[in-house]
Amino acid sequence: MIVSDKYKYVFIGLPFSASSAISKDLCDKYEGKPYLRKHSLYSEFKKQTNKSKLKYRVFAVLRNPMEITITSYEKLKSNPNNIYTNSILFKENGGHISKKQRKKYNFIKKNQATFQEFFLEFYKYPYDNLASLTIDDCDFIIRYDKLQEDYLKVLKKIGVKNPTELPVKNKSKTKLSDITSYFNSEIRERSVSVFGPFMMKYNFKFPKNYGETKVHKKYIIKFKVLGFLRKLFYKFRKQTINKSSKETIYGNLQKEDKA
Repeated sequence: MIVSDKYKYVFIGLPFSASSAISKDLCDKYEGKPYLRKHSLYSEFKKQTNKSKLKYRVFAVLRNPMEITITSYEKLKSNPNNIYTNSILFKENGGHISKKQRKKYNFIKKNQATFQEFFLEFYKYPYDNLASLTIDDCDFIIRYDKLQEDYLKVLKKIGVKNPTELPVKNKSKTKLSDITSYFNSEIRERSVSVFGPFMMKYNFKFPKNYGETKVHKKYIIKFKVLGFLRKLFYKFRKQTINKSSKETIYGNLQKEDKA
């Protein structure tokens, strides 16, 4: 999360949605300061800040869940900076790497799992993410597929004169232009059931070669029920301040802010 008192904004960094690049750019150029954790929610901000800052304008990035899943797999597979094996970063030790993430990493490593095997193992229910707990609090939404264009629009709306394009940080080495090379015929039917409700809610489209897709009503109901339970969980969960790796962009921003 990045906050600016000068421009009066709050940026909510959602996972795998350009949060590192935007966080650094906001801190470098637009008076931003790291606040709480990298992926803290607005509900946490409201509990920690004073009333005057609740008037700040809020924005976040919304990304296609199919792309997020591909990026997540590739990151788990590559284990950058050994984040999934560094015990200092485990949640039980005050870090941000959960047991669920380590389970996924170990599955891929042990089985040399393909993306299709990974997807079938861990994606069995309607997909949702922190966007569902964030979007309703936002004044502006940046669509990842229009990242540069929307980012500049937001900067202008918060009062920045002559904003510049976003430098890309933590750029994925995997090209996501051909989603179908990952979501092949083996997992296509499952992917419609898993991603369909989320994509309908946020106006995303499946690849053209999927043809006409129809999401069964039972998956839409499951999506809504699980979303309601998710909101309850985050509403009453105990807030923690997790450690960020010193090698990460956000970790460096926190270190620089304290210097």
